[in-house]
Amino acid sequence: MSLHVLHILGSLRPSGMEKMLITAATHFADQGIQSTILGQGDNHPYAHELRSAGYNVQTVPFAVGSRAGARELKSLVRELRVDVIHIHTEGDYLRTAWASWNALGRSKAIVRTIHNVFEATGTWRVKRMIQAQVADRLVHLLVAPSPEVSANERRLFRHVRVIYNWVDDAFFQIRDRRKNLTNSQAQEPVAVIVGNCSNIKQHELALQALKDTSHKVIHLGDESDANEEEREYLEFLNRDGRLLRRGVEAPQYALLTGSYFMMPSRHEGMGVALAEALVAGLPCLVNDAPGLRWARSIDGVEMIPESRDAWIAAAMAMPRKSRGEMPTSIDFSASRGSFEYAEVYRDAAQRKLRRIWSKEAPSVEMG
Repeated sequence: MSLHVLHILGSLRPSGMEKMLITAATHFADQGIQSTILGQGDNHPYAHELRSAGYNVQTVPFAVGSRAGARELKSLVRELRVDVIHIHTEGDYLRTAWASWNALGRSKAIVRTIHNVFEATGTWRVKRMIQAQVADRLVHLLVAPSPEVSANERRLFRHVRVIYNWVDDAFFQIRDRRKNLTNSQAQEPVAVIVGNCSNIKQHELALQALKDTSHKVIHLGDESDANEEEREYLEFLNRDGRLLRRGVEAPQYALLTGSYFMMPSRHEGMGVALAEALVAGLPCLVNDAPGLRWARSIDGVEMIPESRDAWIAAAMAMPRKSRGEMPTSIDFSASRGSFEYAEVYRDAAQRKLRRIWSKEAPSVEMG
């Protein structure tokens, strides 16, 4: 069954979901899934990469939930003959779901992925619960990338299916290549940090710890939203000759040559960068925070309390060696993830068709 799925995202940047879509492009095509990506706003630095992967990329300068956005969405759905809408954005959920429901002819062929752990409290929790109870009625299925996200949403009385995030197939090959580089690696350990800078990622926690070591550093990600403290540590490491690479680039080289991986995020949905590091075979220092605890039992992962002293001590003790075994508890392959989503899309589309058929079925008068 061939289907057309429209993915609604915000700004198209080199972050988790955009990278996952690129790695799943061929797998979705093999599943008979035609995909269009709709970016909102006027900042889309990753649009070219998504188009190069084979996606039809459309952008609108305003929010889909606005009046102008809703009209544009409805027109796009009709023009492309979209079967299913997949909502990835976190904000403005109610208006986005409403616009999607109307665009699809008041059909619930809508899938929404909740990508992060939101520890809502007080008034925000009440508002989020009310919004969820209303908007979820318009949606076929809610998806979470980890059991932690699912458990968090259950507190709002929501039923969420878990479909784990995935990584590029190339990272499975890096593990084998790393084994051949063990004896030729530099004596000084190389720490790897991957992710766009933000308050949530709090890279400064890891960078401060590294400042007090002699370790070299690879820091990959968009630094536009880096805070002053993070910039100061990066400049210190750069002046000290220990910042080997920085900026936006694919992490394959970093994970091939690095000694260990650091993820000090305040919270995550799952953390695609962490999954990449695990598949590549790097020991990992991970903040003991919501959305990351799924990795606690995986060999090579050390959970660190969110304190500067704890991170300094952990960095000083690195690198520790893992047994080099592939994590077996979770299948991180793009083929698995795309197959599970394709099943969800088909189920949503079938329900949409059944609804149409029931409306079109002629009534029979009993005489």
